[in-house]
Amino acid sequence: MACAAPALIGGTHFFLFVVIVSFIATLLWTFVYLLGIREVLNLPINWILTELINTAILALLYFVAFIVQLASWSNLYYTSFRGANIAAGVFGLFNFLVYLAGTYFLYVEHRSAGV
Repeated sequence: MACAAPALIGGTHFFLFVVIVSFIATLLWTFVYLLGIREVLNLPINWILTELINTAILALLYFVAFIVQLASWSNLYYTSFRGANIAAGVFGLFNFLVYLAGTYFLYVEHRSAGV
C-alpha cells in the first residue's frame, strides 16, 4: 500500500483500490475469528463457504491488480516513483499467491466438513 502511494496513473488507482478492499475484508475476518462472532451469532450462515468465496474473489482481484500495476509502470522511465511502484506490483504478486493458498486451504476445509 505504501509503495504505490500516491497513485500517479490509472493502473495504480485500481491497484490501491484492490489493496485497500482486501485489507479491510481481511481485517473484518480477523475480528470475526478473534471475537468469536461465528459462535455467538446463531445465523444459518456457512462461514467457511463465505470466507472461501471472499478469499477467492480477493485472489482474483489481486491477480488482475498486480498485472495492471506491473504493466502500467514497466514502460515508464521518467519518474522517480517507478522503482517503488514496481515493488508494489511484486508485493501484489506475493499477496495473490498467499490469497490463492488461503483459497485452497479453505476449499479443503470446506470439502472435509461435508457441508
